[in-house]
Amino acid sequence: MVIIVVLNICPCFCFWEYILLISYMKWMIYIINEQIPERKSCLSTFRDMYLEVIECLHQVNRSIYGVPAIVGFIGANVAEIILIIYGYLLFPRDYINDPYLVISFIRLLMRIVNVILLYTIGDATEKEVNRMSLVLHQRSLIEKNPRIKRQIKFFLLRRLHEHYHFELYGMCHVNIRQLFSLSNKAVGYLVIQVLFKLNK
Repeated sequence: MVIIVVLNICPCFCFWEYILLISYMKWMIYIINEQIPERKSCLSTFRDMYLEVIECLHQVNRSIYGVPAIVGFIGANVAEIILIIYGYLLFPRDYINDPYLVISFIRLLMRIVNVILLYTIGDATEKEVNRMSLVLHQRSLIEKNPRIKRQIKFFLLRRLHEHYHFELYGMCHVNIRQLFSLSNKAVGYLVIQVLFKLNK
């Protein structure tokens, strides 16, 4: 019983820790983007803060959480969604008054929400990081100091060649387009399994 509880709580704890960590980094980038047009601090300070946050995002997604996020957060959730739909909702073993039907439905909704939340946070973070170019361009239009304008142009040029993609371990993009692709593949796999079951 203790092992089952630990196996269910640890992935849940890791998932929410990852979501909170990415949300915090997204919020930091949002604050940087909001402070740049107001000229409250030196542009080099914002640039250094931005580069530090981007480096943290890369470190988190490549080393600490990269493979566990792909395997545990995405793979396990999608596999459990397919298993619940196939094994508990479409083809339950006990056709008469299954008491676990409600529990299976709740687990299914939780897994779907986890996957959607992960992809939505990844997509929002990617958009917020890439909004930096627009914010810098707006600042360059209102800036009077030629030295600061030159710094903005150099940083914009660097940002132009470094379009940010939110990806896990350098191989799994996490955005809304990939969520649709993943859901299409999962539905296709589920349809194939249902057809195999019906043709037996």
